[in-house]
Amino acid sequence: MKKKVFLVLVLFATGFHIVHAQSITAARILMNMKQQFETVKDYSATLRVSANMERMQIPEMLVKIYFKQPDKVYIEAKNFAMVPREAVAMNPTQLIDKFDATLVGTEHRGDSTIYKLRLVSKPEKGRPVRESYIWVDGVRWVATHLEATPSDVRKISIDLEYQMVNGTFLLPAKITAEMETQQQSDSTAERMYNAPRMPRKGSVTIQYSDYKVNTNLADDIFEKKKGKQ
Repeated sequence: MKKKVFLVLVLFATGFHIVHAQSITAARILMNMKQQFETVKDYSATLRVSANMERMQIPEMLVKIYFKQPDKVYIEAKNFAMVPREAVAMNPTQLIDKFDATLVGTEHRGDSTIYKLRLVSKPEKGRPVRESYIWVDGVRWVATHLEATPSDVRKISIDLEYQMVNGTFLLPAKITAEMETQQQSDSTAERMYNAPRMPRKGSVTIQYSDYKVNTNLADDIFEKKKGKQ
């Protein structure tokens, strides 16, 4: 009798695990990311940016970033567009609002399950539909890798590492981005318009430090700078 009860309990637990695993959806994954991030009401940090771009020499920069829920971001630097803003200030709420997501694969790394999501930008007047992919850690509920094509010929691949801030908040520690063009040779436009300054490939590394979290950042930090971004 005890063996039968034990067997039933094992089958029940196994079945529960299978159902739970099968019930995970792209929407649930993004919601888990959002809930993990909701404890961060605002933050500021210093970014150390190093770039190695073909045809360009870019000195190392120190950049200040400010974020406030739900979607306010200000990066204190002129023409800082080497890495998509969505990666520099990862915001799960915007992923939910701006993209339709589909779960397309899973893999196991140690004790974690990594979920691969396909993101397709929601229709927006004047903007083409874009496709990208994001890999999400199913234990910490953070993005660890992104791949996107922000233009017809350019690809970007991003790896993200994290740190625990104040023993509570899981926030980016380092971002490494690799960019390349899918064209094999310069286009006519590149030859005509200042070709030596148009990089076809390169990498950018961003390291985060000096985090200040939940300090009740004033809205005017973002409003006064809005026109300068």
